[in-house]
This record gives sequence, structure tokens and C-alpha cells, in this order.
Amino acid sequence: MEHATDPIKTVMAELHARDAADREKDTPQAARLRAIAPEVGQLLLTLAIATRATTIVEVGTSSGYSTLWLATAARQTGGRVTTFEVDPSKLSLARGTFATARVEDVVELREGDGGEGLTHFVGRADLVFIDSEKDDYLRLLHLAVAALRPGGLLVADNLTSHADALVEFRAQALAHPLLSGLVIPVGGGEFLAVRL
Repeated sequence: MEHATDPIKTVMAELHARDAADREKDTPQAARLRAIAPEVGQLLLTLAIATRATTIVEVGTSSGYSTLWLATAARQTGGRVTTFEVDPSKLSLARGTFATARVEDVVELREGDGGEGLTHFVGRADLVFIDSEKDDYLRLLHLAVAALRPGGLLVADNLTSHADALVEFRAQALAHPLLSGLVIPVGGGEFLAVRL
């Protein structure tokens, strides 16, 4: 990841190591960071830079690991990342992540429901990334599509790793009349679509 600054790389490495250790120790899911795979981060970075995304919205901040990838892209495009989280402990962790990585100039962390947050971006978002509780995905699908500008990208995590929980989301997302997309075998399986 040659585009990242040293503080971002350092924090990313620490978060990735912590997440890997949690998974190895079989830490309960609610207590884990539940970070995306590094290759998913690289995908997000590449997509955001390639499309020159300046208005980037993330639903599900957790520790801020995925946000750091998006922030790296935002620095390249002159954009900003708005990320939503409801869990107070994750909010606190993410605030520390962003301060240590020195990305507060391009990241706005908002406490609250990401679905409600998406309504403030109607027709303006260049890229929306969904990585929240799986039972929220279906509700978020329609809100994310409304938030995206034509040509904007929607990425949703865990389509194969949580296939049973996301079967209805997958069906509706792939059939959505305003999206052209597919599931790609990166990380936990990423739904990637463009807003028509």
C-alpha cells in the first residue's frame, strides 16, 4: 500500500494483527474488531481512486480499519469519508484510530444509524460501503441506492462468508433496476455495483 502515510500504515498493521489474534483465539464476535480483509481494503482504495470518489460514505465503522483504506483514497482524490457507527465502544476505538493515524482532516465519524445517515446524501455519494450487522443490509440497500449519484459505486461486504444471512439482500441487489453489479470472490465476498 504505497499510497498510505506512515501513521496510517502503522495503525492498519496494529488493527490487522489484533483482528487476526481475536479470530485465532475465537474471541466472541461482539468483542472482535471484525475488520475487512486487506485485499478488500485494497479493492476499496483502488475503486475510490479509479472513480475519483470525493463523497465516500461507510456504514459500520468498527475499529476504523476499513475507513483508513477509504481515507487513503480520499487523500488522493481530495475527498472526505463520512462513516457511521452505533456501538459506543467501537466509536471510542475508532476515534483513537483516526487520531493516531492522523486522518481526522478527511474522516468524519458520526454516531448513529447509517441508514438514517444515508438519507443526507441523496444523489450525491460517489461510493457507499456497507459492512454492518447483516440483518440491516436489506434496509440499507435501498437507502444506499438513493444516496448514490448515477455512476456511483456500492460495495457490500460478506456476501459469501455470510451467504445464508444475506440471501435476500443478494437477490434484491443483483435484481435491482438501478444497479448493475456482481459478487466478486475477494475477502468475504464483495457485492460491487454501479448506480445506473
